[in-house]
Amino acid sequence: MITMDSSLAAMHHQALQRQARQRVDLLDELRAVQNVARRGFNQRDIAEILVTSQPKVHRMLKAIERRNGNLDLDPEEVILRAFAYDTSREKLVADLKAFTYSFGEDAPYPHEGRVPGTWDQVVAAVAQGFLTEAEFNMVRAGIGR
Repeated sequence: MITMDSSLAAMHHQALQRQARQRVDLLDELRAVQNVARRGFNQRDIAEILVTSQPKVHRMLKAIERRNGNLDLDPEEVILRAFAYDTSREKLVADLKAFTYSFGEDAPYPHEGRVPGTWDQVVAAVAQGFLTEAEFNMVRAGIGR
């Protein structure tokens, strides 16, 4: 493990913020593609409207399809937005307490493994450094978990 002085820790934090902004930007871009596609435009027109390429629009439409068209706000996005744009941590915890969470389950037969729930997004955010242990414990206590 690397021992970081304050300047290295600041650079690490900035790198995490860039990652969070990139992920949030992708979600915003997916929603824009979905919005324009729902209006009946073809991929080339969507690309022109959103100032991107047709192949990228195609990839994003496939990503939307894999999500069954569900681009609703979820705990991961709330955490990423708060981290990326320095939202108050108190507001973040309050927003996370307001969610109705689903919890992971074993995959149905004949599949193996686990189907993650929205609570897993909160757990992952702690591991990735986007949420502190103290914040996690406040959210967990707030939802009775």
